Parts: sequence; C-alpha cells; structure tokens
Amino acid sequence: MNVIKGLIVKDFQTIKSYKSTILSMIIIFMIGGFLNEDILTFLPITIPLCFEMLGISSFSYDNLAKADKYLLTFPINKKDIVKARYIYILLFTLLGALLGLVFTFIAQGIKTSNFFDKEFLSNTLAIIMGSLLSLMFLQVFQIPIMYKFGAEKGRIIQLIMIVALMIGVSLIITTLMQLFGISLDNFIVMLKDYLIAILGMVVIILYILSFAISYKIYERKEI
Repeated sequence: MNVIKGLIVKDFQTIKSYKSTILSMIIIFMIGGFLNEDILTFLPITIPLCFEMLGISSFSYDNLAKADKYLLTFPINKKDIVKARYIYILLFTLLGALLGLVFTFIAQGIKTSNFFDKEFLSNTLAIIMGSLLSLMFLQVFQIPIMYKFGAEKGRIIQLIMIVALMIGVSLIITTLMQLFGISLDNFIVMLKDYLIAILGMVVIILYILSFAISYKIYERKEI
C-alpha cells in the first residue's frame, strides 16, 4: 500500500507545476459563467473534463522522463504501477468534479444572490455525477489505449475515440429523448432518480475490467 501511495504522490508532484494554470482556467470559466448563462451550465462538465485530461497526461510525463524504466529497478511490481495510475487518474477526476460543483455553486450564488437554491444544487449534482460517470467511461478505454500504444500514438487514438464517443453518445441520448418525448429537465430528473445508480454500477464493472486489461498489456510489455 505504501508503494501505491508513493506512486500516486509522485504523479501529484509532477502535475504540481500546473497549479497556476488550473487556477487560471477555473477563473476564466467562472468569469464566462457570469457573462453567459450557458457557460455556467457547462461549468460542472468542463472543469472535471480538464482535470481528467491533466490526469491522463501523466502518461506523457512518465514517457518523457522514462519513469517506468527507473521505477522497475526498485522492488515494485507492474501491477502496483498500473493500480496507482488508475487511482491517481480517478482521484484527479474526482477533484475536478468537486471543484466543478463548488465553483458552479459559488458562481450561481454570486450571480443570483442566492446561495441556497436547492433546485439548482440538485440539478448541478446530477450533472456532476453524469459528467463523472461519462469521464470514467472514457477512462475505461483511454487507459488501456495509452498502455498499448504509448503516450504519443495513444493520444491521437484517444482523441479520435473521445470525439467518436461524444458524438455517438450525444446522438443516442438525443434520439432517445426525441423518440420518447423526454425533455432535458425530465432527463435530468431521470438521472437523479435511477439512471445514475444503474450507470454507476455498469461503469464500476467496466473500470475493473479495464484495469485487468491494462495490467495484462503492461505485464507483457518490455520496458
């Protein structure tokens, strides 16, 4: 466990130099939220997405530093390295979701002078959970791709995959909403009631399978 903790701390130290960039990004999004209601709506989606991308970028940093080759000179097994990477990316995504919730709530409160809008908070929580599950679903594919093809080639493949998945999921959801006559507000209510729980279980199962696949790929890979 100490080994995994150390690997996670190593990744957080690597990204530490980007803290000013992250803060600037959040401030820009918040200012945009004050100026445009639509931007405020997407704030709980864009902040977790940016954090998720920064988490995935740890592959590139390790590739440039040849970190894996160095780490494997110590009594560290490959399974711990993969496990630490999954935990780190998930923690970074969760941090993005939490900050997305907090800053959206603050921006909405300052804009409307109402910090206790229960309906807004409830809807934002539903959006955050939906965004978090969507990002975890992306990671199910992203991480094995990065292990299989490496940071450079993997980045191109994952970008294509993300665009394809986003378009595909958007088309499926939009088509189903139109087919069954479901409005956006009703869809958010459905998310809050039971869809998030079902999707959460599915994503967790896929996440575990993704870890097993990544480990198998990494185990057979010559470093």
